[in-house]
Amino acid sequence: MNRVFIFLTAVLILITGYPQEAVAQWAASPGETVRNAFGPVKNDKASVCRGACGMDCPSSCEQESYFECSGAGTLTRVKTYRCGTHQGCRDHDDCLDRCTQEHDSGFDCQTECNAEAVEAWGVEMTGSWALGGGPYDNEPIIFEYSTDKPSGPEAIYSCPKGSRQQCSAGPDGCMAGGDSVDPVFATFAGGPDPVWVSGFRSGSVCLEQGQPSSVCQTAVDIQVTGEDSCVQSTGNQPCTWFGFEMDYRNANPMEPLICQSSANEEDFLGGIVSQVIEAAPESSGSNSDLGNFLGQIQNELNSGKSLDQVFSGITITTEDGQTLGGPTATESFQQPGVPVEVALSGTSGHLLVPMFELQNAKPPGTVLEHQVRCLQQGQPVIETTFRLHFANR
Repeated sequence: MNRVFIFLTAVLILITGYPQEAVAQWAASPGETVRNAFGPVKNDKASVCRGACGMDCPSSCEQESYFECSGAGTLTRVKTYRCGTHQGCRDHDDCLDRCTQEHDSGFDCQTECNAEAVEAWGVEMTGSWALGGGPYDNEPIIFEYSTDKPSGPEAIYSCPKGSRQQCSAGPDGCMAGGDSVDPVFATFAGGPDPVWVSGFRSGSVCLEQGQPSSVCQTAVDIQVTGEDSCVQSTGNQPCTWFGFEMDYRNANPMEPLICQSSANEEDFLGGIVSQVIEAAPESSGSNSDLGNFLGQIQNELNSGKSLDQVFSGITITTEDGQTLGGPTATESFQQPGVPVEVALSGTSGHLLVPMFELQNAKPPGTVLEHQVRCLQQGQPVIETTFRLHFANR
């Protein structure tokens, strides 16, 4: 063989890395702890918790949050997910991510990869994995995220008044009088053209002449004592007001804030997926039903919508003629809990978002946690947490 040809071939291999393995792997391995690990980016979106059984980071994962000191007076919030895994789940996620990278946005990767999983592992196991269930085959994977997408903004917090930042002894956080206190959301740092937030406050909302006026006491823990009154279809009901307020700038007044709450959403998703699996007969067509439906949900969630919003706008007809999903009726009176959309009055201004909960919504002693996040055009604007404690009555 010509020596020049051998030399040039060797140089080409060094420069290009050829030959290479054609199939890439995005799923994490059992027992790993990975930080801000995403699937391939497409249309400014990237999937998360690759290798976990379930859609992205399912509710079956053990979820926690902690804070890291990121500067003088600031902390970064990090979410962790401890997720069960199986070779079938890892293969399925790699299939989805590879397909996403190889095809345009109109290609139905969900149906193709779901069909492969069903063929390899059967409907029963694949259906369980779609809900985040087992069986699992090894040590769990721990995923840590300080951002929702590659190069995305991070949630920055600060210590409330009367507390101090702790960064050296023990876990990073805020201390007051020897006790740990909850950090307060400040803003999102990084990301393209963010909506700038200042003076953010969340907690109990006071009323003036029967109308919400301001956040009068900052707090995460809200006692639902029913000292206020809220108009409902059945008349005035005992309730408690809470919410958040802020100053903002660089917003698009033509687009509302889309607000999400984590409370009960994972259980809602699991129930919907169960409906699809139970409604679909064990045939090749059922795999298409499930893949098509999950694909629609994933695309809508990526746009920043909540699960309630997503399902109210999606319908699917299974092989036996059952229709799942569709629009839901909108009541004329105000609903308790987190609002779905919040209108903005201009590119800058002051915003108060009041919410309420009915005293009789849960049994006495119940603690309901709302992890609230509001986005505009898919970009996060604020996040905060409310722990509602339902008092004895």
